[in-house]
Amino acid sequence: MLKMRTWNLGCLGVVFAVAALAGEARASSVSFGDTTKYWQGYANGTADDTRDTIGTPDLLGGTATFDDTTGRLTGARIDYTGYFSLVASGNARVIPGDLFLDVGSDGHWDYVVKLVSGSQTPVANYASLSILDVSAIVSPTYLMSGSDNTGYWAGYGLRDRHPYAWNGGGTPVGTASLGAFNPLASGGALVFDLGIGLPVSAKLTLAFAPSCANDVLIESVSAPVPEPTGALVFGVGLAAVTRGQRALRRARSR
Repeated sequence: MLKMRTWNLGCLGVVFAVAALAGEARASSVSFGDTTKYWQGYANGTADDTRDTIGTPDLLGGTATFDDTTGRLTGARIDYTGYFSLVASGNARVIPGDLFLDVGSDGHWDYVVKLVSGSQTPVANYASLSILDVSAIVSPTYLMSGSDNTGYWAGYGLRDRHPYAWNGGGTPVGTASLGAFNPLASGGALVFDLGIGLPVSAKLTLAFAPSCANDVLIESVSAPVPEPTGALVFGVGLAAVTRGQRALRRARSR
């Protein structure tokens, strides 16, 4: 009897241990590159259309992070080299644009994470970014980059009259945050924390461009299939206990 009780307690301990591990948050990251040269429908008909990067910064790609249990998109990272702004004295012309998300990769934006409050104007606080549901808006409107070598863009490399931020309404559905960002640093990453995350399907397209649109990132990833890990692991543990009890009963009956 003592052996049987000890075995049962041990098995139950294993069950509770694996259940506790299953309850911990788990995430999967999917990498993407930078294969896009310009925003679809906004080719200039110039040599710009054949160039990936004009000046700085150079977007390299990044990762999209998904919650393994719910399948929701919980974060995104965009890596880059070079500077956003080259001069420290009052010059912050090149700012991060908005983050665009197309759930299902059907060519229609569903969510926008706002980093821009107006033309060439960043939001007041990168630690509290609005997430807009724009799925009901059929015809998107954008804030556009300027014209190369005109006005304050003289001496900069940019893609003329190209989208970089959303400018067409939407319904706030949550908040996000951007990690520490230094426009004068030579390279780094834009790291987005999307809180509890956004619902996605099997495919997801992410888009981003600096305010000069010198480099445009529009990439699709396949979202991992969510796994009901908690219920699965706990069920496996209970099944193991049941099989062990049956084996002990058979052994005692012999």
